[in-house]
This record gives sequence, structure tokens and C-alpha cells, in this order.
Amino acid sequence: MLAIAHRGASAYAPENTRPAFERAIEIGANMIETDVQMTRDGELVLFHDDIVDRTSDGVGPLADYTLDELRRLDIGAWMGSEFAGERIVTLDEFWDSFVPRITVCLEIKDPLATDSLVRFLSENELADRVQVTSFSWSAVTRAKSEIDGPIGFVCRHFNEDILDRCVARGIVQICPPVAELSVERVQSAHERGLDVRAWGIRERSDIDRLFETGADGATCDSPDWITNHASYTGRSQR
Repeated sequence: MLAIAHRGASAYAPENTRPAFERAIEIGANMIETDVQMTRDGELVLFHDDIVDRTSDGVGPLADYTLDELRRLDIGAWMGSEFAGERIVTLDEFWDSFVPRITVCLEIKDPLATDSLVRFLSENELADRVQVTSFSWSAVTRAKSEIDGPIGFVCRHFNEDILDRCVARGIVQICPPVAELSVERVQSAHERGLDVRAWGIRERSDIDRLFETGADGATCDSPDWITNHASYTGRSQR
């Protein structure tokens, strides 16, 4: 069972910030998941929402900002005064500081960032330590055509049609909501050679569902909920 820190250990520090990534490593997460978007001037940064309002002191679409403008925003104070002054993290910075220390999953939030991310991965070492996922079929299909590493499709419904589409595109991982998991669906995915990585964990009881259905892992704001589970044994991806 892979314990994947969702936007870093985002239950304990502001999502997609250095403190969240550091905390994930400290508590023994197997992997960090983070979100990739592109600025107005073509830089890749780690941020979840299309709009900066929720987790910063800025307003409006992230894509309207240059990197220099984004660096002026405080993306930590919303969660507590102890995090005031945290700044947006670029993919370059994340790569240098964290990828050598822990495997990572990069979720493409904006399909327009796909080509830039593909180029980045092809030009940098340690790309074998990276998974790429997205809700966008176009993004995962493009990534699959250029990247040798594992590609995952993030979905809202877990059914046979989705599984067939993943197999047809050479996708190796399906990422459904934890509420969609069942023993039969997970088994069907495994029979097609797909790993199952869940998302949407809100309660500790969701962790029980992971283990009961045979899922391979999950993103979780509190990845220690997984590592502290009685049935947990850490492992690498198949």
C-alpha cells in the first residue's frame, strides 16, 4: 500500500509548499503528489487551483500571473501565522530539493502545461522517480507518447469503460475516488495490468476501504493515516 502525500502532507502544512513536502518526508510517506500548472510567462509551478484566491493573498486566474508576480503572493498565511511568507514553488526548485529524496507524482492540472512538462522530464535526470497523472485524456495521452515512466488517469467514475480506455492508451494506473472502490472493480483493474491509486480520502474509515478492496495506494492529506494502519506494509509500485 503506497502512502502518497496529497499536495504534500497538506493536513499539517499549506498544500504544495516546502513545509508540506518536508512534513511528508518526516512522517514517512512513500511518495509526494503535487500539481503542475503554467504561468503566463511559461514557467512551471506547483499549485492546485486555477484561481489563486483560496490559498493566497492574490485574486484571479493563476495563468494571468507571471512567475515574478506569483512570487509576491503569500501562499501560507491562510493556514496559520506560522506559515506566513511561504512562496510558490517552481518545478525546478521542487526537482532539486525533493526528487532526489522521495519519489513523486506530478498531476497535470492545466493541459496547456503538458508539452512543457514533457520537455522538462526529457531534459532532466531522475525522471525514473516520477509518475505523471491527470484528469485530462489529452494530457495523459500526450505524456504517454513521450515519457517512459508510469502514467495514470485520474477519474471521477470507476467502471469497465474507463478501464478499457486506459488499457487502449497504454496507461498503467487508474486513480478513482475512494468511494468508488470495490473488491470487484479493483480486481478487474488488476486483471488488466492496472494499478489502482485512490483519492478523495476524508475519514479514517476510508483507509479501511483501501485495504479491504485491495487498492495499491492512495493520495491522502494525512499519509500517516495509511502508514499507521494496522494492515500497512510499505512497498514500491509494481
